[in-house]
Amino acid sequence: MRILGIDPGLTVTGYGVIETGPDICIHLHHGVVRTKPSSTKAARLTAIRDAIREAAKSWEVNSGAIEATFVGSNARSAMALGEARAAAILGLADAGLEVMEYAPTLVKQTVAGYGRGEKSQVAEMVRLQLALKVTPTPADAADALAIAITHWAHTRLLGR
Repeated sequence: MRILGIDPGLTVTGYGVIETGPDICIHLHHGVVRTKPSSTKAARLTAIRDAIREAAKSWEVNSGAIEATFVGSNARSAMALGEARAAAILGLADAGLEVMEYAPTLVKQTVAGYGRGEKSQVAEMVRLQLALKVTPTPADAADALAIAITHWAHTRLLGR
């Protein structure tokens, strides 16, 4: 199974593709979609949707996973994050995929063993679990790979 993990953001949306088997998880690709703050919101959201749809199709993924909504104290940031999430979800849906959502603390717990782990800890555990020589960058792409790994881990648990 190929999984596309997504760490949404209006300025930077991370994505990561892994291929999985019953007991193996292999890194295929990771990257980010960057949008310019000077562009219209519609153009930025369209760019996110289109890039995610293209990644899903070009890497022939079977499943999509995205970080669930995190609401901090800044309502404006929460709205922008929600809009970016919606655009990414639409990109996955346009590619014919169902989407699973995982809370940030669950992703950290699954990948790093601690739900309040630092981004650097999560990135290092992604590197180790995918047997990469270097930690994936930028952090948004490492987080997206962590989301994909989380989906694989939870899918395996449900299947047993």
